[in-house]
Amino acid sequence: MSVKDTAPSSAPHTGEVWGGSRLAPRVQVLAPSPFIAMQRAAREVEDEGRDVHYLSIGEPDFETPERVKQAGIDAITGNQTRYTAIDGIPALKAAIIDKLVRDNGFRYELDEITVTPGGTQAIFNTMLATVEPGDEVILQTPFFPPYFPAIQVAGATPVLLETQQEHDFVPQPEDIARLISPRTRWLVLNSPSNPSGAVIDRETLAEIAEVMRAHPQVLVLSDDMYESILFDDAEFVNILSVAPDLRDRSLILNGVSKAYAMTGWRIGYLAGPRDLIAGITQVGGCSYFSASSISQAAATEAISGPQDSTHVQRDSYQARRDLIVDLLENVPDLPTTRPRGAFFLLADCTAYFGSCTASGDVIGSDVDFAVALLRRFGVATMPGSAFGSPGYIRITFAASVDTLRAAGPLIGQFCRELAGTAQTGGHA
Repeated sequence: MSVKDTAPSSAPHTGEVWGGSRLAPRVQVLAPSPFIAMQRAAREVEDEGRDVHYLSIGEPDFETPERVKQAGIDAITGNQTRYTAIDGIPALKAAIIDKLVRDNGFRYELDEITVTPGGTQAIFNTMLATVEPGDEVILQTPFFPPYFPAIQVAGATPVLLETQQEHDFVPQPEDIARLISPRTRWLVLNSPSNPSGAVIDRETLAEIAEVMRAHPQVLVLSDDMYESILFDDAEFVNILSVAPDLRDRSLILNGVSKAYAMTGWRIGYLAGPRDLIAGITQVGGCSYFSASSISQAAATEAISGPQDSTHVQRDSYQARRDLIVDLLENVPDLPTTRPRGAFFLLADCTAYFGSCTASGDVIGSDVDFAVALLRRFGVATMPGSAFGSPGYIRITFAASVDTLRAAGPLIGQFCRELAGTAQTGGHA
């Protein structure tokens, strides 16, 4: 049989194969981003001439440090504007290696590091490189939304590891053990967590490590993106801090977006076993080829230079956390936790299900609550269902102090308007 006989047909699709759509069925798992939907709704409120208090955007309100911006400028003027190696420039990979020693006590080689254009790309690359139909990925809820479609697009099945507010949304080892099956390929851990702010402590991680030792086929993805944002003297630890023997099946995900206020620079990275890193890098070479050379130069300076700015940001976020938590404590029937990391918290809004707004709309879900709050008082939040936790809203305290001071009382006013009209409610 010739190559021509086995080559794909060049005839154009008529659209009939996929029910009249020109899009492949896999696109169906890529649901429209809830962030985009809420931002669109917020802009509609602004178009009416009203102010919007944004507690929805998970982005630092600090500026990228001047030294980091200058490194980017220097890369441009120094003509560092060409393709780079797929897995990143040597200087950045060396800086990442030094960081992992400095901050975590982990030692990696250059071929155990790969650089990606952002953390989300790292997630997709990892799943595409390592899972196939029939595999399962245990994903703690609430979760960072891109995980879910990344797992599905790669053909695997997300298995949700539900966490509870009474445990501060920290995953419990016994729940992990119960979910593991012969088809389990990955356990994903995110600490500090987006969107809950949960921090997994050393003792709990040690118990999780014991579960992993009983299941040697399971890989561990440790999402450490919010590593630098910890409160109340909380200690940062991940699975390798307590179980270095799991190094050969653990992958560390991190980046510069949150620690250095560099969300638009789009640099993430992975550290792990050579074979996993090689496969993940190969996926990158077939899609984006390499991260921006200019962004990589800036990230090198961010990671290797003085870390003072990360401490300033952490202290500021802790003060803002205390402010918004104190404001929400005065809101009836909207229980929250006091997050120990990241810059998010979850508030349980189920007590208001069945309530009616001033315009007569019935609150039947967290989406209804978030949309009604936005339209009534101009406070933008995110529905918890976008993160696999229906019944909650996510509030970010990366917003300015003035925004938090203005929004907190408005949330209280909204809830007091709803109070007394509820017919049902309460978290099961």
